[in-house]
Amino acid sequence: MREGVSVIVPVYNAEKYLTECIESVLAQDYENVELILVDDGSTDGSRDIYEKYATEHANIKICRQKNSGPAEARNNGIRHAVGEYLVFADADDYLADAGVISKMVKMLQHTQADIVVGDYMRLWNGKLLSAEGNRSFSQTPVNRGAFRFQGFFSVGTLSYLWGKCYRASFLKEHQLHLGDFSYGEDKLFNMSCYVKGATYAFIDEPVYVYRKNEDSVSYKFRADTVQGWLGIAEEIQRVIDEEQKDFCGDLTAYTIFFASFFDGKMYYQYDDGKMPAVKQVLKQYAESTLAKRYFRELAKGKRLKEIPSLMWRVMMWGFAVGMNLRWYGLLALGIKILVELRIDERLSDTGKRE
Repeated sequence: MREGVSVIVPVYNAEKYLTECIESVLAQDYENVELILVDDGSTDGSRDIYEKYATEHANIKICRQKNSGPAEARNNGIRHAVGEYLVFADADDYLADAGVISKMVKMLQHTQADIVVGDYMRLWNGKLLSAEGNRSFSQTPVNRGAFRFQGFFSVGTLSYLWGKCYRASFLKEHQLHLGDFSYGEDKLFNMSCYVKGATYAFIDEPVYVYRKNEDSVSYKFRADTVQGWLGIAEEIQRVIDEEQKDFCGDLTAYTIFFASFFDGKMYYQYDDGKMPAVKQVLKQYAESTLAKRYFRELAKGKRLKEIPSLMWRVMMWGFAVGMNLRWYGLLALGIKILVELRIDERLSDTGKRE
């Protein structure tokens, strides 16, 4: 029998899209797949949907937990998984075609990589839109700053749990699991995999369809993100220090930059205070000891040389200088201009909202 693949799907009030997700897994042509659905305390009709499928398909495993968030749901799924390979999907998304798992397993076996990464499509208002592919960085040596910047940030596909197949033994050997964060735990998990020495292989075609669901946690404004992102930055720095890989410090620097920049954007868009709220959130980041360290480095040009895009280098340098000089009002004005001109959407790794 072929080596087993466990597909882990957290489920929380997903009745609108859950059927499509489940069907895309059941349609796979790979022979040995188990689907683990982890109900994170749903209160809608999700349970009726997955229980019906579970009675009809022996390869569906149901786990239930009190509402604890997607990170714990995925950890729960990992604990119950028996497959040699792990695939993660969100309940409002789906696998791109019936051959996805076969392609990813074949690539893992052929290359002996720890993680295989595919491209993805965005589903927005009923239209399938191409996202930037991995080819823009996958040919870059994995130990270079350009690989880290594009892979985890400007292109971003290395950050997501979905669209990948993981070798379970690698995660077990390095005791990797999702951290206790309400947002960004997937980025932390994948950056930790990288720092721990994961090897990668790439499939230059879409394996996953990501639905831009405005009701999902990714698009909801939250007032607690500053401490969450700083906690993630501190944790990835801890892993870097533990592994003695200072060259990976740009992961911490880039995390802090993108978190403060996009938090400022979110506060401008959704907080009633607008500009004062943006200035306040930037100040919170600037007062962090770890953020001060890396904004100083970025302002001196360190950690920026290997970024391939001149636009990103200039923007990050200018932002870091402004944070060091406490020019919060000027930076808030710059964020306002980017939002009003919709430039921020073009900079986002999930693309402009068509």
